[in-house]
Amino acid sequence: MAVGKAATINQVEQTVREMDPTDPPLTVFGVFLDNNPWLSCLLSGGNLDADTYFVTATARSVHFHQVRAKGLGQRPGDLVHSFDRDGAVRRMGEVRRQLLWSSFPFALPGHDAPTRMNVRLGWRKEFARFTADLDTAAARR
Repeated sequence: MAVGKAATINQVEQTVREMDPTDPPLTVFGVFLDNNPWLSCLLSGGNLDADTYFVTATARSVHFHQVRAKGLGQRPGDLVHSFDRDGAVRRMGEVRRQLLWSSFPFALPGHDAPTRMNVRLGWRKEFARFTADLDTAAARR
């Protein structure tokens, strides 16, 4: 069971390696889906329990795994979405960096409009690496 961030990242990376050993994970970060995170935070007493995912970038793909809470930690659950990197670049909108969390719209299959993905402050370093890497992929198009 993962309790710390490093242990959680290791478990997500292991899950991705099991999916395709030839495409190792490069970056892992967490997102929660909510159009109004401030309101959710107030109503939940600070516990943001909206839909949450681990996003993993590999050299070829971007994967979204559902977060499964277990005991004191979080583990990667089912694979919900998987995109090739160019497809992920096309689906991702402009990043908005804010004090407590950053956000970006992402067009998920089956949704009429892009979904707001929120990235907590604790994942900022990993998210910055992810966006820099995707910017490089977008520049190659």
